[in-house]
Amino acid sequence: MKPINYNALSLDELRQYILTHREDTKAFYAYIDRSKNEGKMITVDLEDNNWEEKITERIRKG
Repeated sequence: MKPINYNALSLDELRQYILTHREDTKAFYAYIDRSKNEGKMITVDLEDNNWEEKITERIRKG
């Protein structure tokens, strides 16, 4: 199989790729890294008493 250039794929294309190639862990980690870099990931600190409000606000912002 020809190597995939993950950087050439849009984030949505990469997501679709990993959904159909679940064994490709390199693609999965590339997706996670790019999602974090683009601010698409939400980090939850369960020690923070206001974690639920922060998530709700983040979702509202899109």
